[in-house]
Amino acid sequence: MMNEEKKPEQDDEISLIELFQKIRGLATFLISKWVIILLAGVFGGAIGFGYAYIQPIKYISKISFVVEESKGGGGGLASLAGQFGFDMGGVGGGGIFSGDNVLLFLKSESLCRETLFTAYDEKGTTLADRYAQIMKMKEGWEKNPQIGKVDFNALKDSRLPRKEDSLMQAIVAGIIKSELLVAKPDKKASFIEVKTTMQDELLSKLFSERLVQLATDRYVESKTKTKSLNVAKLQRKSDSLAALLNDKTYSAAASQQNLVDVNPAIRKATINAEISSREKAMVLTIFSEVVKNLEISKTMLNQETPVIQVVDQSSFPLEKERVGKLRSLILGSFLAGFVVVLFLLLKRWFSSLQASLK
Repeated sequence: MMNEEKKPEQDDEISLIELFQKIRGLATFLISKWVIILLAGVFGGAIGFGYAYIQPIKYISKISFVVEESKGGGGGLASLAGQFGFDMGGVGGGGIFSGDNVLLFLKSESLCRETLFTAYDEKGTTLADRYAQIMKMKEGWEKNPQIGKVDFNALKDSRLPRKEDSLMQAIVAGIIKSELLVAKPDKKASFIEVKTTMQDELLSKLFSERLVQLATDRYVESKTKTKSLNVAKLQRKSDSLAALLNDKTYSAAASQQNLVDVNPAIRKATINAEISSREKAMVLTIFSEVVKNLEISKTMLNQETPVIQVVDQSSFPLEKERVGKLRSLILGSFLAGFVVVLFLLLKRWFSSLQASLK
């Protein structure tokens, strides 16, 4: 019975020995192939180093901002506005810059297109033209007889033709996919960071700044459009009433002057002066109410206008992004050596498998 109980332990001990022998055999086999593995490592390292060497330098531009909006309410001002038929209201719960909407809006195709049509330099070159130039896209277009030379600057004020529109789509898709990053550094905070990584330093900075500027302009316009129109309407009324009041003032003064030389016995002589004074008083009353409404509307507009505060912004020289040569060399050597080792082990296993089948 004792001998039977010890057999499993002996079998385990034998299997561990065999495993150790196999591992040692594999190690000996690999050591015998050290020249091949070394050459593969050197070759892979050279490829990795060459790849890093030919990669262009990219420039990183960052801009972070926060949206400061007025709160709803208004206290006594809201009550005062209610007397004149105005609703002060409050800031809506939804909008372009609410939640994660801003992340999608800043990476929208329409906003990127509008940004790319802005000027790159004083010559009128657009950001789209400059991007296509540094990415060697224009060279490929000019070599293609179906495309030819493309100048986005000449088309920025008109609707793009089908061919140019498809090219612009390719540019926008490339930027959104790999060169534009919009994120919130801290999920608990309301800070938003826009990061662009491009091969041209000025282009990277201009694109990030213009993108944020256009987005904030659109947002402010959408938040204040209705109240801005109301203010402009009241301002026009106020200006016209002020001019009319001036006319009525001169007219009333002239009527009063005419009474000096009129016979007091003629009672009808005072009618014109009385009518002029009454019209002046009526216009003055209407003018006063319109001015009150105008000032209330301006206050409401100021409260509804959000403030886009830029917190941090990259300045020249921009941060550079390079592919590390040493890192690429080591990684290339490791991958090439690993592939060769794997190939040698598989080849040895197939050879031993064929030998066992014979």
